[in-house]
Parts: sequence; C-alpha cells; structure tokens
Amino acid sequence: MESVMSIRDLSVSYEHKTVLEGVSLDIPSRRITAVIGPSGCGKTTLLHCMNGLIGEEPGAVRKGNVLLAGRSIDAIPPEELRRRVGLVFQTPSPFPFSIYRNMTYALKYYGVRDKKKLDAAVEAKLTMAGLYDEVKDELGKSALKLSGGQQQRLCIARALTVEPEMLLLDEPCSALDVKSSAVIEQMLTELKKDYTIVIVTHNIPQAKRIADYTAFLYDGRLVEFAPAEELFSAPREEETRAFLSGVYG
Repeated sequence: MESVMSIRDLSVSYEHKTVLEGVSLDIPSRRITAVIGPSGCGKTTLLHCMNGLIGEEPGAVRKGNVLLAGRSIDAIPPEELRRRVGLVFQTPSPFPFSIYRNMTYALKYYGVRDKKKLDAAVEAKLTMAGLYDEVKDELGKSALKLSGGQQQRLCIARALTVEPEMLLLDEPCSALDVKSSAVIEQMLTELKKDYTIVIVTHNIPQAKRIADYTAFLYDGRLVEFAPAEELFSAPREEETRAFLSGVYG
C-alpha cells in the first residue's frame, strides 16, 4: 500500500486535556480514507494536524510527527503545506464574491495571471465537482447565492485549483440534503483517481458507500484502521463493534 502521508505517535492536548493520544497510521495514496467515531473523539483535530492548522490553534500542543511524502510537515513552509494538503470545512465557506473570483483566488495568489490558464482551471475543476454545467453562464454571480450543496462543491473545486496531493473534508455533507450528499459522494469517488482523500464523517452508511479504508477513533485513540469492507463487516476490536452497533455514538 503506497502512502502519501504517515502519522507517527501523534498526540494533541489543549491546556493539559488530551484530545489525541499516540495515533499512528499511513494514509493510502489515491484512495478515500474515512475517519469515524463518536463526537469529541478527535476526528477534526486529526485533520487539522494533517495540514498544520493545529499550530495556529491557541493552547494546542502537538507531539509526534506527520510526514508528507516522507518529509516532516514541520519542515514545510505553511503556504506550501496548505497548497499541497487542502482542507474543506463542515460548513460551506465560499468567499463573498463571484464564482469565478472564488475559483481563481488561490491561483492568482500563487502567481498565475494568464487569463487562458485561469479560465481553463475554472472549467476543469468545476467540471470535476459536477458544477460547471450548472453555473457556466453565471460565473459572475455571487457564490453566496448558490445553494448549500452547490456552495460545498464550489469549495471543493476551489481547493482543487492548486492541485493538492491530499484533500481533507470535515463532515462535508452534514448540512446537506440527501440529493446533494449523493452528488458529492459520486464526485469524491471520481476524484480519488487523481487525489488522496480523507473524509471525517458521522454518517456510517456514507463511509460504507465511498471509503476504501476506514479509521475508527475513540476517546482520542486510534482503535482500528483497516480496509473499509473488512472493518464494517468483521471489526477486530470490541470497541469498534460496539460503536457500529450503536452502543455509543
């Protein structure tokens, strides 16, 4: 199993309260890894460690190492790390300007000025997100006027414009209806051909549908990490079986 990121003995605490403890796992390349577990178990904190955002959180102390393509993220400049490891938040967060400007913002920040290149990137990434045909005649429209599902797909497309090696998604469908969630799930299964994806989700059926690998966190610990089909059909650990059967959640 080729991995793009390796996490080694990762622990995080806030003012002496431990949120993650001794987590070690490898994130498989060009696969979807789902991170599941009850509320407060450290799932979002794990994502924030993967792209270095944890270092900007007041009071957070991180121990252990996170390696991206074999290199510690501590040795990677933050701007480079955020470009290589994109993060899409639970609540859609389009910038308060046009769809087109949302899509070209990061590219311009990193120095792309050629109009043809910008236009091509906008079309390509919106197409990947299944959004281009819906908005191609309204690229000058405010992104805030899109539906919730469209906004979330826009945010994913925007993250893809800088060609990240990894795409992290924190509960991307939690505020969406069933139809919008299904569109995003289909999009993610297509995107894994080109990108490594990690998704935090409370939705166990969703994880079963789209994940190739699944990590189960409980009380800040990595209880089990396995191919998704194996973990859901025959979990090795009693805590995993209890969670999947609804004993706690």
